[in-house]
Amino acid sequence: MSDEADIANDYLQQMINTALTNAHNKATTPSNTTGKCIWCEESIGDSRRWCSVDCRNEYQKHYK
Repeated sequence: MSDEADIANDYLQQMINTALTNAHNKATTPSNTTGKCIWCEESIGDSRRWCSVDCRNEYQKHYK
C-alpha cells in the first residue's frame, strides 16, 4: 500500500522524466551549411561541422 510520500515521489519522478524528454526533444544540433570545417576551415562538402575528431576535440576544448 502506497503512502502519501510514495505517491508524491512517483509524481515528481514523472514530472522530471517529462521535463527531460521535452528538453531532449527541443535540443538541436545546428548544421553547417558552409561546406567547411568550423575549426580549421578545410573543405568537407557536406553538413558535418568538423572534418575530423581532432578538430572537434580542439573546438570543444576552447568553447566548452
